[in-house]
Amino acid sequence: MSIQSYKEHLRGCACRNLRMTTRVITQYFDKAFQPLGLRAAQFALLADISSHERSTVGELADLLLMNQTTATRDIEILRKKGYVDVKTADDDSRKRCISITESGLGKLREAIPFWEQAQFRIEEGIGKDKYREFLNTLSDIQKLI
Repeated sequence: MSIQSYKEHLRGCACRNLRMTTRVITQYFDKAFQPLGLRAAQFALLADISSHERSTVGELADLLLMNQTTATRDIEILRKKGYVDVKTADDDSRKRCISITESGLGKLREAIPFWEQAQFRIEEGIGKDKYREFLNTLSDIQKLI
């Protein structure tokens, strides 16, 4: 197959297209959260931590389909900002449990309207039915792989 043929095939590459889309979406949400001093990934992680109190780093990483090193780094950023606490698990001193602080809850509450506005623009821009179909497709891909 010629290089030109590969170039044409790459335009339809799932990995390439998803990476490009996630970069654009991340930049869009980063800009939305900028007035709060938050990044999109930090907002998402705060929301997930608040929904899974006392989870370990490993549990959160598995839940979010992240590697543990990345999860640890991102959690440490939130800890330094005072948004989460990281404590040794009661049953195993090798495990570290994460919980959201009052400051973190306050920041999450403050950020939700910014998220809603950004999210609304995307859902309305492509239509609610198409957006739901998009989420279902992403879920199907995650299960397939």
